[in-house]
Amino acid sequence: MGLAGTANKGHGAAGPLLHAVCALLLMAAFLAFSAVSHATEAPLGATGYKMAGDATKMRIVMNFDREPDIKWFLLRGPNRLVVDLPRTRFAINARDVKARGLVKAVRYGDLGQGSRLILTGKGPFSVDKLDVLKNDDGKGYRIAIDMSAASAREFDAALANQALTTGSTVSTDKGSRVGTGPISNPGHRFTVVIDPGHGGIDGGAEGLHGTIEKNVTLAFATELRERLAAVGSYDVFMTRDKDEFLRLDDRVRIARQHEADLLISIHADTISVKGIRGATVYTVSDKASDPEAQALADRENLSDQFAGMEIKDDNKEVTDILIDLIRRETHNFSMSFAHTLVGQLSTSVGLINNPQRSAGFKVLKAPDVPSVLVELGYLSNAKDEAQLLDADWRSKAAQSITNAVALFASAKMGTGAGG
Repeated sequence: MGLAGTANKGHGAAGPLLHAVCALLLMAAFLAFSAVSHATEAPLGATGYKMAGDATKMRIVMNFDREPDIKWFLLRGPNRLVVDLPRTRFAINARDVKARGLVKAVRYGDLGQGSRLILTGKGPFSVDKLDVLKNDDGKGYRIAIDMSAASAREFDAALANQALTTGSTVSTDKGSRVGTGPISNPGHRFTVVIDPGHGGIDGGAEGLHGTIEKNVTLAFATELRERLAAVGSYDVFMTRDKDEFLRLDDRVRIARQHEADLLISIHADTISVKGIRGATVYTVSDKASDPEAQALADRENLSDQFAGMEIKDDNKEVTDILIDLIRRETHNFSMSFAHTLVGQLSTSVGLINNPQRSAGFKVLKAPDVPSVLVELGYLSNAKDEAQLLDADWRSKAAQSITNAVALFASAKMGTGAGG
């Protein structure tokens, strides 16, 4: 008490000056705190958005002016990926968020307390990676999302895993993958996806007497589906069951989303060389088996141009060793089925010389689905055209393919699925 009293007396007239100095210091501290607080609360800046890929695999990149603190989760009905962000000011070109490939719709906006990015998939998908990365030039950060087409079962498993954890998840470490490994599927039946070539505005080839390829392929695929379904051992789907246009990558997406064990693409081409007729079975390869196979692949790969779409073939080098091994195994299965199919067709329908061929068909490029393209015959040949319209001939050809599927399924699944 005495010491305090003495001090107060000692300040005398200096008291007001001391109070003024303290007030100025407090004001400066308040202003400095306000500036820091304002900077912290300033909206995050989304400075750009890009998507690349197709209906089987997409990469989405969104750039920010500083590191975003994010959480993400999946929703069903429709299949969506939701990314929650701090309050964000979006400076994004509307053209860049236009739906494409596996992404059916892109939405983003402010929620009041934060902002949100919503990616709606074209059916179920898997989130292979979701990273927050510092830009190489040191200016800002980016979210990089890798998505790929998946089955409904795989999407539901990811949802279940999400529910068992936190209901949402933060960004994953660079290089990590969603999930803990392959999902077992003990109840899976051998699944065949039949792809009737062309459709809609893309009619395909036209025969000598006006037969349109898209109609032939749909009619034959429908008959083949019924014959395979009648076996009772398979699940059978078609990429299209009506006259509609489908992109080539969408056909691959459908096969992957059904977890197909086999994709059979049905076609009926034309050729300028007179006298050539008969069926051919094609598998995919980087180098065509012959010039005719290359020419056919080039024609079939142009199908997407009918929708006025830009054709891009990323053809990126495979860096994931696991994916490379899967591709090799898939290719071996495709070759095995093609060999079996040629053997079965040779007993019932006419085949061209050297009937097992290969080329870079986009529709056969699913890394994990054994795939073949069957040219039933040439519409440019009057006899082939007549056969393709003949119910008895179609029945024999469909039964031969069914027999080949039975042999392949039995070997692949280790069961006695028969026909």
